[in-house]
Amino acid sequence: MSWHDTRKMLHEDHRWRLTKLLDKAEKQRLFEEHVTALTRRTREMFRRAIDEFVNPVDLMTISWRDARRLIKDDPRFSKFSSSDRVSMFFPVFTLAYSFLT
Repeated sequence: MSWHDTRKMLHEDHRWRLTKLLDKAEKQRLFEEHVTALTRRTREMFRRAIDEFVNPVDLMTISWRDARRLIKDDPRFSKFSSSDRVSMFFPVFTLAYSFLT
């Protein structure tokens, strides 16, 4: 979600008026920091979950299709879009490969 879209939603929230002490740039900076922290936390959660399901040695040879079969029933994975799952899987694969080589 972009800052522009979020700002529109925030204007409808009564708490938005409480932020008048902050200028626009500071509000946007805080929003972007928050989104970055959420993304980092989400990716870390995904990586830990992959570690529970796939042995690091197997990460070198497993396809996303096979990995998806292993993790599809775990409720943590339903929180991610399909494209997010794929994009987060390959960095885990790369990390595992770098430790084993």
